[in-house]
Amino acid sequence: MRRPRLRLVLGIAIPLLVVATLLATWAIDTSSASGKVPRNVTLAGRDIGRFPEDDLAATVADLAEEQADVEVRIRTEDQTYTSTAGDLGLQLDEEATVRDALELDRERALVARPALWLTSFLDERPAPLTFTLDEAQLQAGLDDLGGNAESTEPSVVPTGDGFGIVSGSAGRQISPEGVGDRLVQLAEEGAPLVVDADTVDADPDVSDQEAQQLADALTAGTADGLAVTAGDQQVTVPAPTVRSWVGSEVADGAITATLDAEKALADLQQLLPGTTEAKDASFTVVDGAVQLIPSVDGTRCCAADTPQRLLAAISGGTGTVELALDVDEPDFTTEDAEALKIVEPVGTTVEWNGQPQVKSFTTYHPCCAARVTNIHKMADIVRGTLVKPGERFSINDVVGERTAAKGFVPAGAIADGVHVEEVGGGVSQFATTMFNAAFFAGLPINTYQAHSEYFTRYPRGREATMGFPNPDLAWTNDTPYGILVWTSYTDTSITVTLYSTQHAYGEQTGQSEGRSGRCTTVSTQRTIHYPDGRTATDTFNARYRDEGATSC
Repeated sequence: MRRPRLRLVLGIAIPLLVVATLLATWAIDTSSASGKVPRNVTLAGRDIGRFPEDDLAATVADLAEEQADVEVRIRTEDQTYTSTAGDLGLQLDEEATVRDALELDRERALVARPALWLTSFLDERPAPLTFTLDEAQLQAGLDDLGGNAESTEPSVVPTGDGFGIVSGSAGRQISPEGVGDRLVQLAEEGAPLVVDADTVDADPDVSDQEAQQLADALTAGTADGLAVTAGDQQVTVPAPTVRSWVGSEVADGAITATLDAEKALADLQQLLPGTTEAKDASFTVVDGAVQLIPSVDGTRCCAADTPQRLLAAISGGTGTVELALDVDEPDFTTEDAEALKIVEPVGTTVEWNGQPQVKSFTTYHPCCAARVTNIHKMADIVRGTLVKPGERFSINDVVGERTAAKGFVPAGAIADGVHVEEVGGGVSQFATTMFNAAFFAGLPINTYQAHSEYFTRYPRGREATMGFPNPDLAWTNDTPYGILVWTSYTDTSITVTLYSTQHAYGEQTGQSEGRSGRCTTVSTQRTIHYPDGRTATDTFNARYRDEGATSC
């Protein structure tokens, strides 16, 4: 009795034990594979079994790039066209494809999952691909295929007696109807992407009748030309000229007039030539007082909104239009000039040659020599030069080479220690006068060279010679104000005055002399006094050869 009962128990227990063992193994294996693709799964022929989500996403991304280049053939009744999935807007839905692969089997009933797990050791299972379609890209891609012929919109054109039209024409397009759904279906099935498509006629957005209505309206509206008022000028632009500006465009299903703005503006500038040039602000000096001459805005045809005004008048058929002139602002305005605070002569008062030098400097010469002509010519060129804060003033930069064409004449000069005649000679007296004006105004004198022999008409050791391109005289405006260089002269004198706002001033506080061979070196010390009470000193050197000597 016991053996049959034992066999019965074992017959029931062993299968239950096997099932329990399998269920336990399934549970353990499934738990360890959480967040991974099930075993033995492929995606488009690629093994992705047991891939974690990051690896799966990378694989799907690579696959998406490949899918975008898959060839698509679009068959119409008379021709087959070739494109790619990407160009037609067919895209692999990466997020959905990853999700479906990870959830494979998990959508099945719980009781069926162990059996599926068991068969996964034997059977390869494909995960589905999910695609999406961009309808706008599909339309654009179909439009780019060679089987399309775009419709031509009618246009309005000027004729001899008004406006006519160029008729529109229908086009031919591959219809997107049903193409997108079929592409998605074939792609998800893994089948070749070959789709049949219909072609349809594409009519223009605007009819010839609508274009003719616009042409007739424009013909009537421009029959008498266009009466234009711009500032105080008036002109009637002839009808043929107005009509030559006009064309048409189609947008949003409507045809409207357009304007060739470049041609219209060019014609108006010929018909309305009355423009005024902008004038920069400037300074002059009257009876020793600085006067600011305000800047003046210029005007010219026409303001930026001119094309819009013209088109509105022509489209509206008014026959008249008022245009605004464009304001041409000067480069240097009254406000710019005022900010420089050029209001008074600057420097200090000293005595030279028995004459007081009050915030200016004057040197003297006999009347009427050729060199005086050159001194006056240089003074005329330099007068009114404006030196802004931080800028450098150079006589040679302002005047340039002294030539007969500029009005300079032959006069005495020194070349290599020898007295010679040259065009523009004698202007060192102007340089010396400028040197002293800058010296007593406390300005940094960057470039100078004293004469090689001393002339009593100049302050000893405080003078400069000139040549081109060298020697030169140059100084820098290191003040916070602008400096106006002003010159004046008589038959026997030349004066340089620097106008600004009084800032620093210089004074001669020492001078020494020393011998070297046949030359005397003169060193002149200047002390500069600044508005905050600071002082600074610098030294200027001159070396004069003895009378009759050509070198030291």
